[in-house]
Amino acid sequence: MSKIGIFFGSTTTNTAGVVAALSEELKRTGFEVETHNVENGGVKSMDNYDLLILATPTWTGGELQEDWQNAMQQFASLDFTGKRVALMGIGDQVNYPDHFADAVGELAEKVYLGGGQIVGHWPTEGYRFKSSAAVEEGRFLGLILDQHNERELTPERIKRWAGMLRAEFAGY
Repeated sequence: MSKIGIFFGSTTTNTAGVVAALSEELKRTGFEVETHNVENGGVKSMDNYDLLILATPTWTGGELQEDWQNAMQQFASLDFTGKRVALMGIGDQVNYPDHFADAVGELAEKVYLGGGQIVGHWPTEGYRFKSSAAVEEGRFLGLILDQHNERELTPERIKRWAGMLRAEFAGY
């Protein structure tokens, strides 16, 4: 199996905790996984991976988390050609239903502009929100979790998504 680089930003530790759980699940499915907090300038090392997972929470009005905001200039200049990129976002669909997990859409835009292929789309069924920049063609651009209102669903969603990624990252 190939090596996956997971890059994340986390202010309240929700995203860091989810990334740790996802990393363990991916390791159980046979992947080698390395995690990098973008706060520490880890964006540069994305070039070392063909398989990437980018994880971010969404703040208030749909903004990227601060670590990602600080890394965005460097991130936007990366070449994602030939890379498969999965996205994971954390949002609050009850308190922010008009821009639920919007930050994922911002990361996706940069990946697309850099020539990357986004994999790991996730169904929107079962979520309660009005609008999201993380939705494309009726599906989320990646795994979306609501740690505020549906924390109990997170372990099963991670397990299911890891299985999907195993299939989508296969042979890479």
